[in-house]
Amino acid sequence: MHEAWKRPATAAEVACASRDPESFGRCLRDWQHELRRLSSRKAFRERIRDAPPLTAGRLGDLGQSDAYLAAYVDWLCARHGVEAPAWVDEPARVARKAWYDYPPLWQDAFLHAPAAFRRRAVFTRPDDPLRFRRGRPKLSEAHKRERASLRQRSYRERIRAKLDKLEGSTQQVERSS
Repeated sequence: MHEAWKRPATAAEVACASRDPESFGRCLRDWQHELRRLSSRKAFRERIRDAPPLTAGRLGDLGQSDAYLAAYVDWLCARHGVEAPAWVDEPARVARKAWYDYPPLWQDAFLHAPAAFRRRAVFTRPDDPLRFRRGRPKLSEAHKRERASLRQRSYRERIRAKLDKLEGSTQQVERSS
C-alpha cells in the first residue's frame, strides 16, 4: 500500500478526499470496506459523528454526492438502530437534480430505493456493509499489545518477588548454620 494513501475512516473523510463525482464513488466504496471491519454500534457512531463538508460547489454535481452520503448514513442508522446524526437532515443535503444509479432502469430504482434515499432525490439500492456482533467489541492491535505488555510486566514482578523471597530464606538458612 502506498504510504500517503489510506482509506477514509469517517463520513467526513469521504467528502474531504473526493475531488470529483468519480472519486467520491471510489472513496465511498473504500469507506464501505472500512465499515465492514466495525463490530459495534459505538464504533459506527464515531465514524458518522462529524458532519462532512458540503461538496456540491467543489464537485459540481448539483449536491448529489452530499445527498447520497447523508442518505446512506441515515439509511444505515435506521437499519441498525443507531440514532442518525443531525447533519443528515440539513436542507443542503438534498440533491437539486434527481440521481439514478443506472438511468436506463430508472423505474426500478425509483420503486425500490429506500425512503432515506428517495427523500433526498437519490434512487439506488445501497449495500449494507455493517455486521455488528453480539458480545464484546473487537479490540485494536495496539490495545492488545498494551494489555500483553502489562501482563508480562506483572508476571516478571511476581517472579522477581518469589526469587527475592527464596533468596531471603536461603540467606536465613546459611546464617543459622
